Amino acid sequence: MKEFKELIKKHKKIELQINHLTKKRLNDRAFSSWEKLRTLKKEKLKLKEIVSKFKK
Repeated sequence: MKEFKELIKKHKKIELQINHLTKKRLNDRAFSSWEKLRTLKKEKLKLKEIVSKFKK
C-alpha cells in the first residue's frame, strides 16, 4: 500500500510540474522547455498506467 501511495504522490508532483511548465511556455518558446514538457508528459502516462494496473 505504501508503494501505491508513493506512486500517486509522484504522479501528482509531475502534474504540478507540467502545469508550471505550460504556464511558463506561454511566454517562453525555447526548445528546452518544450522537450522537458514532453518528457514529463511521457513519464506521467507511464505512472498512470502503473497506478491503474495497481488498482485492478
